[in-house]
Amino acid sequence: MAEFANGWKGKDWLKRQWPWWMAGVLTGTAEVINYLFIPLGHPKHKFIGVTSGMARMYAAFETTLFGGSLIATKPDYQPSIQWVIVGAMIAALVFAWLEGEWRTWVKYPKPMLFLTVLGGALFAWGTRVAGGCTLHHLLGGFAAFNLKSFVVMGSATVGALIAFLIFRKLQLSQYFKSQDTKWYVAQARKLGWADGLTYAEKNPYPALTAVLLAFLGLFFVIILYNAFAGNDFAVQAFGVAPEKTKMAKVMLTAGNLPNILLLLLIGALLGTAVAKTGFGTECGLINPEMGREVHTGEEHAARRWGMPFSLRTVFGSMQPFGALSLHLAITAFVMWVGFTFFGIMEGHHWATPEFAEKYVGPEFHKVSAEGLKHIREKTTWPMDIFGGLLLGLGTVFMIGCEFRNYGRTGLLYLTGLLIWPAFYLGYLPYTLARDFWDNLMGNYIYAPTTFVPALIAPQSHTLQSLIYLAYVLFWAYMFWWAAKKGAAFLGVTPGQVLSMSSEEMYLARIEKLKKEGRWEEIDRIERELAEEAQKS
Repeated sequence: MAEFANGWKGKDWLKRQWPWWMAGVLTGTAEVINYLFIPLGHPKHKFIGVTSGMARMYAAFETTLFGGSLIATKPDYQPSIQWVIVGAMIAALVFAWLEGEWRTWVKYPKPMLFLTVLGGALFAWGTRVAGGCTLHHLLGGFAAFNLKSFVVMGSATVGALIAFLIFRKLQLSQYFKSQDTKWYVAQARKLGWADGLTYAEKNPYPALTAVLLAFLGLFFVIILYNAFAGNDFAVQAFGVAPEKTKMAKVMLTAGNLPNILLLLLIGALLGTAVAKTGFGTECGLINPEMGREVHTGEEHAARRWGMPFSLRTVFGSMQPFGALSLHLAITAFVMWVGFTFFGIMEGHHWATPEFAEKYVGPEFHKVSAEGLKHIREKTTWPMDIFGGLLLGLGTVFMIGCEFRNYGRTGLLYLTGLLIWPAFYLGYLPYTLARDFWDNLMGNYIYAPTTFVPALIAPQSHTLQSLIYLAYVLFWAYMFWWAAKKGAAFLGVTPGQVLSMSSEEMYLARIEKLKKEGRWEEIDRIERELAEEAQKS
């Protein structure tokens, strides 16, 4: 009988993958730092958002090279640098180096690469229409109890499941995994399993990888140049005072350095979570539904969705959802303390002037005499639903949400490299037709405030606080529920499942299946899935 040797045995904790719950702690810590300290001294008390920063980096790239920009079409998209993205990539690079395993060897079929590009473009477009990425709405907006984020991510869940159905139809869902580790896929390949489909001795696309790395290298050379030399496009094009430009606020100067270091730390925490666990918002998002499918039956999940053994194990363990739940419990608790005891409203909440005046007061600081100043802060049914669908489709097509793919860029996954030009293409439908999209987003407002407790109990701060606390406790319970559910699936204790990386869960489950006399069944299913993918 074939054996799967533990490829991590004997390695220290820096060189091996980590349990999923650590991703919840890392990303939760990143959110808390951003909420409490950014910018240092005068925090805006907002959750993390990176996609607009990516667009502004492209604006810096374009204007430096060409003197003009298809991205910087209005003052709010002026050139800048998003140091969180830089920090995430650096952390992932460091851990890939420590593990001695760059993911350049991972093999995808060409249709998969095409879908990655399409997914990146759809995702970037969705971030503009929905007013933020999945990191922004799921890890931040859910913690802040934000109605807009609930609507966007509800639609994104539908989009993600549709994308998975498309994957299955094209026989590509066998390639969808949380993380690839060479020792495991090499053994799966010897057995003819679907998990071995991504195995290659060396980089299967060296020329494409070289071109993308060259592009990325040029991109960051330009960004580094801007960090020291600045960029005056916003001054020339929009008449922004030099010291008021976004670029001036993020250049490498003594005054900016504390904030830059904090942003790099936030990015490093996010990048570490990706590199060491494979965590991404898309996994946590669809885990409850996909986990239910796996618990229904091995054959059912494999036939209906084409999930390979590794993905069925991860979803059945419920640990992506557990990591998400822990993140939300940590972040929501800190935001609850800020709201309850210090009167701090998370900065992405707003209320209409009428609602604020009658019920919630000036702490909803987006309200002014002119109403909502920024059109993309408004909550509109059509755009939130449309944008959410784009986010869901994109995050599954490119095998990971935005921040996960910044980490995957650092791990040198080809898909992680492909998202960079894809994101640029995805921004253009919005930036080249700003007035049209902003007009759509300015209509159909469906709620007087985005803060759910204020909608339920608008006249009582105490009741709002209690509702929020119940919400925090709900996510804390969901973390424990996921551990118990996953432990029962793997045949271990909750404490044991919380100590396991994905790879260790594979091994534990293989042993459980052998004891149950189901090894031949699993072996057959995996071989058939691999054959289906190869034929297509």
